[in-house]
Amino acid sequence: MTREGRRRASGDEVLAWLEETWSRTEAALILAGGDHGGPLADRPVLGELFDPDGLARLRALTTAGEFAGDICRCHGSLTVALLDAECEFTGAGSLHGGTDLAWERGRFRNNLVVADPEGLRAFLSRYGAHWL
Repeated sequence: MTREGRRRASGDEVLAWLEETWSRTEAALILAGGDHGGPLADRPVLGELFDPDGLARLRALTTAGEFAGDICRCHGSLTVALLDAECEFTGAGSLHGGTDLAWERGRFRNNLVVADPEGLRAFLSRYGAHWL
């Protein structure tokens, strides 16, 4: 349990959710703002990914690593939003400190410390996250 009384998901639970969510993903958006940036549909779009190779690379960069067992206290800087074939949002993760992704922060409360933070930052900069 967390201080707020909500259960923290295990890394295995988050990975199972990521596997299911990525299996339905047809596109991804890089959006301005982190966890408290407002509704996903209302945020500025920094970049879009539709090609299978780009999506596969993004998936690898945003799902490999170790879970921290905690969440960062900042709100994050940008959001990776996943969309299905109907262009519906299926999941989102906010970038924290350039090294962590908080997938569905309020739901899971367990940041992923990505295995290749430099690669992730370089990849995201190619898709509009030039502030990195």
